[in-house]
Amino acid sequence: MYSLRKLQELPKVRKQIVGPFEIFRFADRLDITLMILGLLASLVNGACLPVMSLILGEMSDNLISGCLVKTNTTNHQNCTQSQEKLNEDITVLTLYYIGIGVTALVFGYMQISFWVMTAARQTKRIRKQFFHSILAQDISWFDGCDIGELNTRMTDDINKINDGIGDKIALLFQNMSTFSIGLAIGLVKGWKLTLVTLSTSPLIIASAAMFSRIMISLSSKELNAYSKAGAVAEEVLSSIRTVVAFGAQEKEIQRYTQNLKDAKDVGIRKAIASKLSLGAVYFFMNGTYGLAFWYGTSLILSGEPGYTIGTVLAVFFSVIHSSYCIGTAAPSFETFTIARGAAFNIFQVIDKKPAIDNFSTTGYKPECIEGTVEFKNVSFSYPSRPSIKILKGLNLKIKSGETVALVGPNGSGKSTAVQLLQRLYDPDNGFITVDGNDIRTLNVQYYREHIGVVSQEPVLFGTTINNNIKYGRDGVTDEEIEKAAKEANAYDFIMEFPNKFNTLVGEKGAQMSGGQKQRIAIARALVRNPKILILDEATSALDTESESVVQAALEKYSF
Repeated sequence: MYSLRKLQELPKVRKQIVGPFEIFRFADRLDITLMILGLLASLVNGACLPVMSLILGEMSDNLISGCLVKTNTTNHQNCTQSQEKLNEDITVLTLYYIGIGVTALVFGYMQISFWVMTAARQTKRIRKQFFHSILAQDISWFDGCDIGELNTRMTDDINKINDGIGDKIALLFQNMSTFSIGLAIGLVKGWKLTLVTLSTSPLIIASAAMFSRIMISLSSKELNAYSKAGAVAEEVLSSIRTVVAFGAQEKEIQRYTQNLKDAKDVGIRKAIASKLSLGAVYFFMNGTYGLAFWYGTSLILSGEPGYTIGTVLAVFFSVIHSSYCIGTAAPSFETFTIARGAAFNIFQVIDKKPAIDNFSTTGYKPECIEGTVEFKNVSFSYPSRPSIKILKGLNLKIKSGETVALVGPNGSGKSTAVQLLQRLYDPDNGFITVDGNDIRTLNVQYYREHIGVVSQEPVLFGTTINNNIKYGRDGVTDEEIEKAAKEANAYDFIMEFPNKFNTLVGEKGAQMSGGQKQRIAIARALVRNPKILILDEATSALDTESESVVQAALEKYSF
């Protein structure tokens, strides 16, 4: 059986990642089409910048040729014709510029839109499937699981997947397209100047990559600091009554302020490091400019065939843009790698097959359940504590219509027996039957529909009283809700509220007293019309009068 300790160990195995194609396992045909179109758009958009360098070189040569003709010619007619030719050439090249700009606008919009769209669609499916898989797990899976860790998986890890398979992929392919085409143009137009310019490219690439890595690292630390501050605020606000009761406002303000100070310190370091790193990038880039222009000028003055001012400019900007794009592609690739690591954690939970599948459609569904329960030589120990035997050879039979109380000290197994009856766990040895049927052979959902449970600590959801009772059974009518409320002795106090059954109970029932919450929970159990009603000290929060009324109403139900 899958151990939940593995889930807690997932951050330690962050190096485990899914394959570059497996991360897209939730893509449908439309998503695949969008990704292909987005990929093609990225390649076209990436080609625009190197092509602009070619046009810049051509335009520079035309302008210089026109100036030389105007300066050296003595024939006015030839000069006029040359100027007209120059105007025509510049006009054509200008139109090329406009065309490239429109192309970059259209395909840039397409690449980002398509990848962001498909990322949102896939992330929605992943989030839904992850949540579905969590709810499908048996209770033993949750015993060793940190709920906060699951919440982090639900938010942070899935958001990382969304970041990694969205526009970052588009930018990665765009940068790779710019690099490849720019390098090809440089080698074709002037391989000597290209090789000299590339000699400094490692410095530009390294500085750009270092700049990106520093920014990512410090940004992560800054976000973590703010997250801690946010966690403090959430903790204080969710327990505001306790904080006020103990007069701990100043202490909590100091705790919150300390976390903000940590975030501020990281932010200052981030600003200093980013500016120093950016300065290094521009230092190496400007140094490369000087080297390239000096060597390009030397090639022109030495009469190297094929080298003109336009050629030097075209080669220079093509290679520089290529080098810089490699550096700027690093963060996109790193984001994609992080997404693959996050996907490993998420997919591991999604692929987990529970021992007791809460959404299983298999299993026997008897036409009628009367409610005769029998424990036959049942032994059990919790998976999180296998060495401690809670039940050992339990034999117990409860006939339909009987009311039976389990009495014993704490830790004697009363609640464990109740949980086994609900099939939250399966016994290690022995079995439990209902009407002679082993509950492991019954359909889980169908079986639990015939069980009503009220625990000592009732759980209410942050909605209306009406909706909380409705959770007991799908399709319940208002008349049935009122009847259940009366049977649970909750109707009178509900009708005293201005909004009656539409009264909000607050977060976790905070607006209700303990007795009121308990009676609403009992009404929720009764509205199911259960064949088996389980009360785990459910009337402990009621006064004597209310307990007697509720107990009388419960007499017609069986354990």
